[in-house]
Amino acid sequence: MKKLLLLLLTVAFINGLNAQVGIGTDLPDGSAILDIESTDAGVLFPRLTTIERNLITNPATGLLVFNVTTSSFQYNFGTPAIPNWVSLSSNTTQAGTVDAGSTVTGWNYYDVVFATPFTAIPTITLTFREGTGRDNSGSNSIMHFKVVDSATTGFTIGINETSNTNDVFMDWIATPRTQ
Repeated sequence: MKKLLLLLLTVAFINGLNAQVGIGTDLPDGSAILDIESTDAGVLFPRLTTIERNLITNPATGLLVFNVTTSSFQYNFGTPAIPNWVSLSSNTTQAGTVDAGSTVTGWNYYDVVFATPFTAIPTITLTFREGTGRDNSGSNSIMHFKVVDSATTGFTIGINETSNTNDVFMDWIATPRTQ
């Protein structure tokens, strides 16, 4: 009888090791290791500055913190040995158009400011078009265009014109880097 009772207690203990934990619920969801239910409160994640976050030793892939320096949730998309912190709140693609309007011969520069700063300098792709919305004089006069002074908050578009024109448009898209 003692052996049977000991066996049942052992099985119950081992089963308990794989059970879910519920806070605010007696029946945690079977797909979650932790199930938190509340109708009047939330979950507060660790709040760290960028410096404090960078001092975490070997942060696990997927580790989530709230960065008070950038006011964003960030998770480690990299490995513990080589962390790559990615922001959840600003990790979205942003796009826009710069209507340069009238340009003069030579380099012309136009600043773009992101609606939400990125956590790292994003990949920026430019496309060029002329002749839409104004006139077609001087069409295809652009020689070069480039991104300069890239930052997490914006960048500058440089356009090199071969002649004065009235119809220059630059479309841009900024996407978070994954590496």
